[in-house]
Amino acid sequence: MFVADDAEDRRIDAGDAAADHHFHIVPPADPGRAGRGSAQELSQAPILRAHWGFDAGLVGQSLDSATNTCDVFHGHWEFLPGVNGGRGLRFDGFTTFIDRPAGTPLKLGRAATVEAWVTLGAFPWNEAPILDAEALTLGIDDHGRAFARARFGDVFVEARSETSLGLRSWHHVAVTADDGLALYLDGKAVAHAAAPAAFVEADAPHLYIGRSRGKAQATGGIRLASHAATDIYLDGILDEIKLYAGALPAGQIAAQVAATTLPDNVALPERRFPTEGTGPGRFGAFYTYLRYYDAWDRRWRVGDHPDVVVRFEHEAYRLVFWRGTNYVPCWATAEGIWYTNEFNETWGNGIIGCGEPMSDKHCAYSHVRIIESSAARVVVHWRYALVDVYGNRPRRDPVSGWTDFSDEVYTIYPDGTGTRKITLHSTQPLEAHEFQETMVVLQPGQTPEDVWDARAITMANMAGEEVTYDWSHGAPTAIVKPDFANIELVNLKTTTKPFLIVSPGKCLTRRQTLSDRPVFPVYAHEIQPPRLFPWWNHWPTAEIPSDGRHAVAADRASHASVSSGMEWADHEVTATSRTRVMLHGLTRRGATELVPLAKSWLQPPPLTVTGGVARNAGYDVTERAYRLTMRDPSQPLLLRIDASEGAPLVNLCLVIENWGDGGARVSIDGAAHPARIGVRDRIEGRDLIVWLELGRDAPVAITLSKDIA
Repeated sequence: MFVADDAEDRRIDAGDAAADHHFHIVPPADPGRAGRGSAQELSQAPILRAHWGFDAGLVGQSLDSATNTCDVFHGHWEFLPGVNGGRGLRFDGFTTFIDRPAGTPLKLGRAATVEAWVTLGAFPWNEAPILDAEALTLGIDDHGRAFARARFGDVFVEARSETSLGLRSWHHVAVTADDGLALYLDGKAVAHAAAPAAFVEADAPHLYIGRSRGKAQATGGIRLASHAATDIYLDGILDEIKLYAGALPAGQIAAQVAATTLPDNVALPERRFPTEGTGPGRFGAFYTYLRYYDAWDRRWRVGDHPDVVVRFEHEAYRLVFWRGTNYVPCWATAEGIWYTNEFNETWGNGIIGCGEPMSDKHCAYSHVRIIESSAARVVVHWRYALVDVYGNRPRRDPVSGWTDFSDEVYTIYPDGTGTRKITLHSTQPLEAHEFQETMVVLQPGQTPEDVWDARAITMANMAGEEVTYDWSHGAPTAIVKPDFANIELVNLKTTTKPFLIVSPGKCLTRRQTLSDRPVFPVYAHEIQPPRLFPWWNHWPTAEIPSDGRHAVAADRASHASVSSGMEWADHEVTATSRTRVMLHGLTRRGATELVPLAKSWLQPPPLTVTGGVARNAGYDVTERAYRLTMRDPSQPLLLRIDASEGAPLVNLCLVIENWGDGGARVSIDGAAHPARIGVRDRIEGRDLIVWLELGRDAPVAITLSKDIA
């Protein structure tokens, strides 16, 4: 695994053909390097001091018999195909690194070289070393560029490539330090820095491979107080890492690269969001284990069914509750573009930065469970604490000790539409809390502009007026038209687009002011040109302790927003809670075409019991359903719904408590009608859930009778 110089400081030159096969053979001279006459060639020929080659497949402590030092492997290790038909070591980006304890001098002298082959799975959060020998470092930065740093006299000098190495492709990187610092990429010199003094090696350095020497903040931090330092790991495969006393000639570096055989394929797994449940399938909610990629999945200490997916019979989209988003629910379109309406969030009151489920990196407080799943509908409950990246929770009650928590209940129907009931539990529920943000969740490889049309959202009101807002020349200053807009259509580059509908009435804003209509604030800050939208990658799937980091590349999962802090009418407020409700989903309709759906939910037509013995509990906007309680389940139930143009019927759910055993036969205006039937068992009895695909703007008669079969 690890080979170093022997006791005689073996010089590697053409006469060493019989040397150990781990050593690299170096020609004796390079005529092109100034100042190297034949009398000096033998004394200045580079000497291989250390070589990390992984063909032997050894792990753990690898003893170097020449110097009696141990190179210690940390974290998860895996060998994958490397260069020249051998094997490289995979660094998982979370745990893998090698260190060589300090104590043995390298004897580099006044010149040194480091070289290695590397392929990246993602760019480091900050600078990550391939090899850090204290006085000389070769590594990769947050943009995927090679960099080198060396000590000359009392100062460090650095060089950096202009271009990124990219992802999942092999590259050779090298640095020489002698009369200057020279950086090579794939055999070509790409950067040079003059030396103000002689190169100074560390006496007995502590070497690191694949992890930063100390903790550092990820670059691009937005709120530095909540952007904590962390270990920076390399994510990729390394092979043939070599450290020389002396500077390899440029011609030899180029020759080595030209003579190297690369693997046919890079063995790093592709990183795509989970695809389990993709494509049309039986409608319902399912517990499952959603897979991202192996190194990320391996971190999670969970069982076999940690995630929930809701799928649909006639559409390829899904509603996904995945621990990779900290269970923040996402509508995943057929095209692999994910969207979410976000969550409750708050600030101050005992926390640093943002209090939100995004910061709950291990889902210590965030969990999801299926309440109902039938042919008629799905009900999923998501509970979470508002927490910062340090684990602090806001508004701790001085008596009870409780802090801010939220319960969200998602009631989803076969038409891809559902309600989101958000209940914030807090000692001060009316203080500033966010309830919605219009946000896309991006796969590795996607940028916001890849998935979002510049005409990003279309707003509509109940009168059927609409306005589309364009980000082409900068974010809009405000979203104020049309008047009393309460319908938002999100213009993603998809066949089905996310939408949301809220009450058009009065609301209390986070500034404790009263608005006569919903408020849709534009997220106009934190945009970095040439991007049209703000773009961050501290979430999802990220491990770094941060609640805000600008994405600099599409190497990792990320997210983007166009509006944030939406305010709309409260459904219910108590001394320790605040509840709001929205209608949301995916649609093929335009914004104004959603007006009948909005009316059917916000202005539901009245229902009357015309036969049978049942109590009418009215329409429940939180479930998008009419609720009834049977008093004599043996008798048929006759209903009339007085639909009209102002109060249309757009699909129908009936929740009939105490229905008892058996299903139901349904007729509409005297004719049998297909229905989707679900049964819900409670301690108090068995309920019937009926879903009818039905559109009417005139009165309709409905009959339900027992179907024991």
